[in-house]
Amino acid sequence: MKSINKLIKCTAAAVLASVMLCGCSDIGFGDQSMLRPPRATGDQAAMQQIISEEAAGSYTLKYPQKGEYRSAVNIFKDSDGTEYAAALYSTDNDSKMHVTIMVHEKDKDKWRSLGSCSNSGTGVDRIIYRDITSDGKGEFLIGWSGYNPGVNNLVVYSLYSDTVREMVIDESYTDFVITDITGDKTDDIMLLSLRNNQLPSTATLLQYSEQDKRPISKFALELDSEVTAFNSVVSGKIDKKTTGIVIDGENALEQNSTQVIYYDKKEKKLVDPLFTQTDSGVNKNITSRKEVITSRDIDGDGIIEVPVISEMAAPKDIKAGNVCSCTAWKQINTEDQSLLTRMNTVYNYNDSYYFVLPERWASNVTALSDSANRLMTFYVWSNNTLTLGDKLLEIHRFNRSEWDKKDQGDYIMLYTVNNKGREFIIAAQIFKTKSDESLNLEKSELENNVKLI
Repeated sequence: MKSINKLIKCTAAAVLASVMLCGCSDIGFGDQSMLRPPRATGDQAAMQQIISEEAAGSYTLKYPQKGEYRSAVNIFKDSDGTEYAAALYSTDNDSKMHVTIMVHEKDKDKWRSLGSCSNSGTGVDRIIYRDITSDGKGEFLIGWSGYNPGVNNLVVYSLYSDTVREMVIDESYTDFVITDITGDKTDDIMLLSLRNNQLPSTATLLQYSEQDKRPISKFALELDSEVTAFNSVVSGKIDKKTTGIVIDGENALEQNSTQVIYYDKKEKKLVDPLFTQTDSGVNKNITSRKEVITSRDIDGDGIIEVPVISEMAAPKDIKAGNVCSCTAWKQINTEDQSLLTRMNTVYNYNDSYYFVLPERWASNVTALSDSANRLMTFYVWSNNTLTLGDKLLEIHRFNRSEWDKKDQGDYIMLYTVNNKGREFIIAAQIFKTKSDESLNLEKSELENNVKLI
């Protein structure tokens, strides 16, 4: 993306270590603390002095709650080496009802004011510095939080003729992403909003308009309004050519699902191939699951996969709670919106590991869990007789004392895990079958396929 290529970002702490270590009784910490900062050195000292003079009294530093930049003062650098400092604070006179962004440019080792703007928000959701106007210079994108949880307002601040110019965004958001989703070499703003005041959940794509001199809404897509919280929002490649936004969310029944948004260049619209509705209005999503597991690049190919979970095969007399589930990690083919399985895994959440199923095991092997004994067992599965066959693999979790007392001869130790001062061993036993020798597992394959969560 153009902004990544053009902008080199760096951060600096808003308050020096001397602030953090000071024992003075009139120094408080956290978003609501009124700060009278001590003496500091370098850029921090200069910025603290500037804040004190402009605030004209006691003030509260405001810290972004999300994102890469979590300091009240962040320093950014453009590709030409120009440095900018953005300070976030509220003053005592504001009664904490307004937050101010103050921007300075570094000029020959001195900070020169470019201006400041106040917002009626009560806090800062996040701050991002990106080039959304394609002029080679970054803009400050600040999400201001208010009294209503999950309802934030985005404002963009550009540096225009050595001043700070405010660009207000009409729509509110729950989360937002900056990425070039349309493929025009310029970053877009994607606002994601959960259902609010009878309005459906939506994804709104904004692009900078030279005519309006601000980002405006270009495309919108209705999302799954049954989702009440976003667990994860990431952007990245969803196939070799397409950038998308992948949203993992949860509904009121604690069911999780994934939505994938991308821009269809042929249709010139936003689409989500995973979320559909029936004629009766019932929401359908192939990724619906009870497990809190989020989308990721599971195989390291640079493309995000989404999880689709289904119960593995088992005889009818096996208790449902003992039958393991298979998580199929799938990529989206944006040409026909089909799903391609890249990897199958079986998770053991209680013991914090998962096993990558060899491709030859996909429909020929099943797994049972014995949580009381910390054991997961894989068997040959007969699709003809619907019965368990020979045992192929057992994966155990032992505590250290159990492991030390055990005859370890037949076990392959895979991991030593420390959890809250207790040590556990993940170990496995391989068994051989003659019914289909192609299913037999080698030690090296086992060691590569068992991974910690």
